[in-house]
Amino acid sequence: MRKIKTFKKDWKAGIEGLPLQLMIMVVIAGVGTTVILGWMSGLQPPSSIGSVHAYPGEIILTDTDGDGIFQAKDITIQVTVLDREGNGIQGATVLLEGAGISYQLNDGTVHGMTDSSGQLTLSELEVSLAGGPLGFVTVTVTKSGYGSEGGLQVPVICE
Repeated sequence: MRKIKTFKKDWKAGIEGLPLQLMIMVVIAGVGTTVILGWMSGLQPPSSIGSVHAYPGEIILTDTDGDGIFQAKDITIQVTVLDREGNGIQGATVLLEGAGISYQLNDGTVHGMTDSSGQLTLSELEVSLAGGPLGFVTVTVTKSGYGSEGGLQVPVICE
């Protein structure tokens, strides 16, 4: 009968192999942790539009001829677009919609792009609202890489 050799009682070199394996595992874990922390420290939050402000904060319309259509002409609206840190966003597209807002010279869509300080001034605008005491001009801002923001509404009040 053949004798089978087992390693249960053979402890030679057992003590040398275990510390070596532990050292290898510690080195690999340390290198892995360093790589992950180095990668994560370079991450930055995505750029986004922080806030949008419009001046004036409200538009007042009057019914000068008594026909129930409230109007205002020669309106100038200044829009400021800022990122989360409060810096102006250059090249953001601003769109104004609602309450019959248009340019006085044509009925085109009221829009424009912000300058280097994040500001846009739209002049010679006309707003008209029929019958209602209150309306809104919605300011929508979009910029590639920053997303879009459409939450600003400028109240239009009929007096």
